[in-house]
Amino acid sequence: MKRLTSIVTCAFVLLGCTIGVSYAQDATLRIAAAPSIYQGIYEKITKEFQTLHPEIKVELIPAVREDEELLQNTMRAAVTGTLPDVLFISPNVMRPLIDRKIATDLARIGASDQALGSLGLISGATGVGMVEGKLYGLPFGVSVPVIAYNADLVAKAGGDPDHFPTTWPDTVALMNKIAAAEGNLGGFLEYDNTGNWTYKALVATLGGRMMTADGRQIMFDNAAGREAFQILQAFGRAGQAKADMTRDQARQAFAAGTIGLLVTSSGALPNLEKQAAGRFDLRAAPLPLVDSVGRIPAAGTILMITSKNEESKALAWDFVKFAVGIDAQTIMGRETGLLAVNQAALDDPNRLGKQMQDRPNQKAASSELSHLTEWYAFPGENSMKITDVIKNYLQAVLTLRRQPDEALAAMKKDVEKLLGLE
Repeated sequence: MKRLTSIVTCAFVLLGCTIGVSYAQDATLRIAAAPSIYQGIYEKITKEFQTLHPEIKVELIPAVREDEELLQNTMRAAVTGTLPDVLFISPNVMRPLIDRKIATDLARIGASDQALGSLGLISGATGVGMVEGKLYGLPFGVSVPVIAYNADLVAKAGGDPDHFPTTWPDTVALMNKIAAAEGNLGGFLEYDNTGNWTYKALVATLGGRMMTADGRQIMFDNAAGREAFQILQAFGRAGQAKADMTRDQARQAFAAGTIGLLVTSSGALPNLEKQAAGRFDLRAAPLPLVDSVGRIPAAGTILMITSKNEESKALAWDFVKFAVGIDAQTIMGRETGLLAVNQAALDDPNRLGKQMQDRPNQKAASSELSHLTEWYAFPGENSMKITDVIKNYLQAVLTLRRQPDEALAAMKKDVEKLLGLE
């Protein structure tokens, strides 16, 4: 790609757009994406950007089904010198791209505090793409863990559906009441999510971390980590141990009305609401947070820049700003179950404001947005193996086959071995 030429500075930085900017006629922007379920959205966003800049050739590589596949494709492209300029990818797989020097530190190409502040992002948005103090991505659309609950079962167990518990001890107590009163599962925590997402979220709500910032010491076995495993055991005792299921099976069971509380993704709420309609009153609540230290790791899709050409990085940055701007975010918010990250789009009743009113359960997710943090991925070549190891320990505690403290100590030992820290 030849040198890009800018003739006018962006006139609408709040919108994250590039109206008023012109590029060389041979400028090309290559975009790779996952997951394929959002292919239609990616096409609309890239088409809108190209409409603003007809002189640019925007190439959207067909989205692959899973983020892990896109990760592997990108790492191969780095070897062959055919890297795309921009990625739509899960924040869970950021770390390998950073460790291999493929991802671009956005501060180096214009993401100053002032520039980021002008984009109109929700509070906490940059925390999603921040790794070891550097910003490598901006969220395009996010989902967060929430508690979906059967308001009918909550009421029958003596709880108040209008005032759901705000602490983990009270939430556990409610689960136990539901299990005792109805003979159903009091609660179910989805533990087989990609990248141990809900478990890491549980630890983060308690103010804990997986590792120290330098990646040299395990931290998930501290007080917050031990409490997280105790909460897992509580889910097992409230019925999950008797009905170990996959994530999809648990969602079906919940929609059928046999589970009181389900720790799931906010992105799953629209479909759960449709399935539960006419059966029971489905509501949602945010995960309990410990004072000011609790955080929520975001899933969904993040925008990263992987171009190695300095001129094309500038074009890629303009596209990223457009994708988090009010127009692109309105399109994304209307057509997916993901939450928008542009505050102006969320507030405007002619954009997403009315949608937020019409979908009251989304408030459980939107209330967590100011507490976003990275979806932690372990460093090194064994990151995926660590995910599988942790899942097995989570299952063992949730099914009451192992005690929390014993399982946590063993898990720490196994993870340290895979990280080469023993």
